[in-house]
Amino acid sequence: MTVEKSEIIELQKFIERKLRELNLQANPDSARIFDLNMLDSNISLFLLSAEFKDGPLELKASDKMIVEALKNFRSSSTDVIDPQTFVQEVAVSAQEILDLLLKLEERVENFPEKTLGKNLSARFDTAEEVIRQVAALKQASKKIIKDWQSEEIPLPLTNAGKILGKCKSEKKAAASRANGLKGGRPRKDAISKKGASKTSKVSKAPKKSTVTKKTKTAKNH
Repeated sequence: MTVEKSEIIELQKFIERKLRELNLQANPDSARIFDLNMLDSNISLFLLSAEFKDGPLELKASDKMIVEALKNFRSSSTDVIDPQTFVQEVAVSAQEILDLLLKLEERVENFPEKTLGKNLSARFDTAEEVIRQVAALKQASKKIIKDWQSEEIPLPLTNAGKILGKCKSEKKAAASRANGLKGGRPRKDAISKKGASKTSKVSKAPKKSTVTKKTKTAKNH
């Protein structure tokens, strides 16, 4: 059987994707996983032996496992994939990305430069919210998938601004120190009490006499 190297590479990618899907299942089929691992190893050995060969490759009788897998792969590639199956495959891939993001977040949390860490965490949190929506489609019903086909689904609101607002910098610290030397920002309750006190003093003050100079002169005479 004659094949192109690119087709064998695509077959191996397909096998590896199936392995990841099986490993993410609650009760994975161990026998199926074993068979796919064997097939993956055989393909790797075949590609290694053909590493420096150009042009079409020849599958021999000893490559029976690869030949059978390639026939099935070719037939499945011509089939029309329904949306439910497509969404399931995408959701599995999204879960893999999500797992990788969580590992990256752990590394960022342990990084000594906190401002850089917070900047990165803000982006990871935003990406995580979006990807988690896609990963959740693995358990979605047909109705939910139809909704995704027929209407625009809003993206989660980003919390990057909230996280970045908590970041501390030397400029912020300097401004805070300068404000402190001036007495700092007055408390709201202190401002309201001070205003009330002034109002009270004004109301209690005696009224000034409205007698004119002319009236005072008349009294003296």
